[in-house]
Amino acid sequence: MEQWQIDAIKELLETPVQEVEAGERVYLSSEQYGNSRFHLIDKRYDGIRIEQTNIEEKWGSKIHIQNDELPGFLKTLLAWHLTNVYDLLQSAKNNGDDALGDLDDHPF
Repeated sequence: MEQWQIDAIKELLETPVQEVEAGERVYLSSEQYGNSRFHLIDKRYDGIRIEQTNIEEKWGSKIHIQNDELPGFLKTLLAWHLTNVYDLLQSAKNNGDDALGDLDDHPF
């Protein structure tokens, strides 16, 4: 594993989350959508449930991921995140910018 990958994972693990119920339920909302669309992630039965709610359209959807699906799910999400970080680093390298300068504010 390269150092930039290790650094990106460390930053990812330091990302603050808003726990609704400690260790059981997390609230996520993108700055792009504000509070009009948000996600709740919680432990359910033998897996996790991700719920998306769109306030303006009064709809929501839920997905359930079983515990045995979590490794593949997390591996895929981490790979996609690292690809995005790599692209930012390459773009900054080509432009002479610090692409990760706002990683604390926008880790994804």
